[in-house]
Amino acid sequence: MNLKKLLISSIVVMAALSTQVYAKELQAQVQKNTANANKAVKTSPVQAPSATQAYPEISKLIEYNHCAEADVKIRQLLNMKPNDINLLALRAVSLAKQFKLDPAQKELDKLLKKYPKNPTLHYAQGLVYLQRTTSSDVDYIKNTRGLINSAIKEFVTAVTLNTKYYEAYNAMGVATLKLGNRNDALDLFNTAIKVNPSFATSYDNIGVVQMMNGNLDSAESYFMKAMKYNTHNPTAWYHMAQVETRRGNYSKALTWVNHSVHVNPNSAPALTLQGELYLKQGNQAAAINSFKKAQVVKPENSRAYLNLAAIYENRADEEFAMEQLKTALAINPNYQEGKLRIANMALHTRKYDQALDYYSKLIGDENYNEDAIIGLANTYYEMAKDRGGKEGITTNKEVYLAYDYINKAIEKCPEDLELHLAKLKLARLVHQEPLSQDSLNYIVQAAGNNLMDTVIKGEAFLALGREKDAVYTFENAVNFSNSVDDDLYLAEILVHNKQFRTARLALQKALTKDPDNVIAKNGIEYINLCETKSNEFFDIAQREYEEENYATAIEYCNRAIDFYHNSPQIAKLKAMSYEKELNYRGAIKYYQQYLAMNPNAADKQQITKKIEKFKNKAK
Repeated sequence: MNLKKLLISSIVVMAALSTQVYAKELQAQVQKNTANANKAVKTSPVQAPSATQAYPEISKLIEYNHCAEADVKIRQLLNMKPNDINLLALRAVSLAKQFKLDPAQKELDKLLKKYPKNPTLHYAQGLVYLQRTTSSDVDYIKNTRGLINSAIKEFVTAVTLNTKYYEAYNAMGVATLKLGNRNDALDLFNTAIKVNPSFATSYDNIGVVQMMNGNLDSAESYFMKAMKYNTHNPTAWYHMAQVETRRGNYSKALTWVNHSVHVNPNSAPALTLQGELYLKQGNQAAAINSFKKAQVVKPENSRAYLNLAAIYENRADEEFAMEQLKTALAINPNYQEGKLRIANMALHTRKYDQALDYYSKLIGDENYNEDAIIGLANTYYEMAKDRGGKEGITTNKEVYLAYDYINKAIEKCPEDLELHLAKLKLARLVHQEPLSQDSLNYIVQAAGNNLMDTVIKGEAFLALGREKDAVYTFENAVNFSNSVDDDLYLAEILVHNKQFRTARLALQKALTKDPDNVIAKNGIEYINLCETKSNEFFDIAQREYEEENYATAIEYCNRAIDFYHNSPQIAKLKAMSYEKELNYRGAIKYYQQYLAMNPNAADKQQITKKIEKFKNKAK
């Protein structure tokens, strides 16, 4: 692409937010200078921009991002030449590259009025606009596209004033890439290299585009060229780490990124990638250290917060994880996955109001969010369970709205078993009991022989009170778990549903594959503690029954169930307590539950007679 075509394409990119009059004027200006520019590119020797010709060392330092060193030399020279526009312009560029944007802008406001034809000043002004696009300031975020187009305008001016300004071509390419125009960006980077074949930064940027296009081998070759022309190049090392990460070569990737961080310890992206690679190696402590450093370097780096949240979620520290996610959301309010993760954690920790709030926001944001709809249904279901039934839930009109969401979602995705499970859970809450059976029938018929489907089927049985069928299904699910992750996922579901015996089987299976798995060990320890606590409450319930405190006995039976599971012994003791209180409906329910969990009970005949007798009394 010749210079004329290149500059005109840049104008087109920029013109969306520029006035038509300005675009026409600038195009005419570019056309006027095109012939001479093309001739200069072909015949002139490589040189630094005119504003830096007297100070090539300083210019090179800034080019390689050694700005602090460059600043020292600039200050020394300004003591001798305080009004030297070349030095002042270089200082503005250095400030912009260091993200000292307000001081840079303050200088540029003065200098551009006095020296409107200085290309380096326009380049510096473009950098200021471009760097502001990475700010967490809401006003800048809202005006990102406007800032990019303003930057392009300044870079176009810079290369119009100095057709050999390779850094401005490169910066224009970066801005164009931010607008999503990869091909135009490549043309600009290649133009920078045509002017200066040893310009490492543009080789690096071409590599980035190639990586974005999935051409990893090509990307690697350009990153190697960038290193050839700048042997001390932390950015190229960071990008090589990205290439090896995409290839799955995590050890190689970590070596590259460690080099990058060693040279530039203030790179938030490199620190974040370093942490992610440590995680892949199972080194959580090192990962946490890297993410926290990334947060210090760049507090608006949402990725570091999200990664920390994931670590602490796995550690069951939901409070800290939620804090990290909320910070990430404050940085990026449109981060939908973050809202969903907060909602899920709120549900897991029984913060139902918070869960409902975030799920509702997600549905409101997108009008349709399947995960949020399922979460909404699960929240109301868990609320009802915690309250001992559906009292106070069915009067909430929002429950009926959630049920409508479920039905609409099923219309869009009629084969989604999770949606049918959510419908089943809500059906009874909205007085649609027959539909719960319909949903169960669909789940049973459609469920495949795999872990996920079997778990859904087990949860469906459990939601309908069919404990025996649920236990059998969950035990079958253990056979479908093929990895440690599968075992841990199943155990988590089972523990939540107080299916501790089967959860223990899943965790033991995980330990046979990975004997040192900390999560599995902690899971078994937790189950043991719950079982111990449940037995303590059951013992109290028995004593209260013997002392004829039947209401208290029922209360402690419920506490025992909360900590472990509804064993046949607990069900029988509850039934006996209800019988003593002449609560025949309660007695029937729990005697039936006792027989369902213990079909071969020695007293089965006696209990069956009691149930029939109580049915007559309960009428």
